[in-house]
Amino acid sequence: MRSISKIVIRIRRWGLAFCAGCMMMPLVAAGQQSYPGTDADAMEAVISRQLTAFARGDSGTAYAQASPLIQAMFPNHEIFMAMVRDGYSALIRPSKVDFLGVKQTADGPVVGVKVFARDGSLWLAAYQMVREEGEQWRINGCRLTRYAGEPT
Repeated sequence: MRSISKIVIRIRRWGLAFCAGCMMMPLVAAGQQSYPGTDADAMEAVISRQLTAFARGDSGTAYAQASPLIQAMFPNHEIFMAMVRDGYSALIRPSKVDFLGVKQTADGPVVGVKVFARDGSLWLAAYQMVREEGEQWRINGCRLTRYAGEPT
């Protein structure tokens, strides 16, 4: 049986490249419309639920906020959390987050979140969202970028 770390490495080779490719879209583009308040609130609630779950170490709840596409790429919550710890550590227990709004892109709605990491660094998280059949929003990917001027 393969260890989780070997599975994560293999998934990262194709999975994270795919996610990053999907998320390589601008948060704000000319002519795009914002989402109505109820949808924006619902999307922000999903992201908040996942961030709270990360902070509590509740991998099951964090994983449940991911879309079926993401869950297929990371087939259980342990593998999912290993990926988050490895590539998205700024999202685990940030000192503060500010929601920047929702914009429609060619790939669907994207929620901007300004993330103040515990180490003092500042990040922009662009969450691609997808609506499920039951009308619930799920996270379909996240592109995490350090703000300009921040050390790498």
